[in-house]
Amino acid sequence: MPYFIELSDEAKYTVKETLEYYAGVSISLKDRFEVELTKSIELLVKNPLHHQVRYRKVRIAFTEAFPYGIHYIVENEYIYILKILHTKMFFK
Repeated sequence: MPYFIELSDEAKYTVKETLEYYAGVSISLKDRFEVELTKSIELLVKNPLHHQVRYRKVRIAFTEAFPYGIHYIVENEYIYILKILHTKMFFK
């Protein structure tokens, strides 16, 4: 079954802020984060039910090289990415 990805405004904002932060440290670090996040999202599309439900129907997929979790829910053919959080942050 093909799935469609939809990012919340908050998730888009977090990605933008994180890319800006890593670009300030190093352009290559920013590029690595972007590739890693894209790879993690592509894996979600292939198998969105792979990750267990953690709370309120929300699943979390973690990136491999960076300490970020992708908080998402699956409804029918849609994957809604609610937040992308650093592992030291708390989802309220």
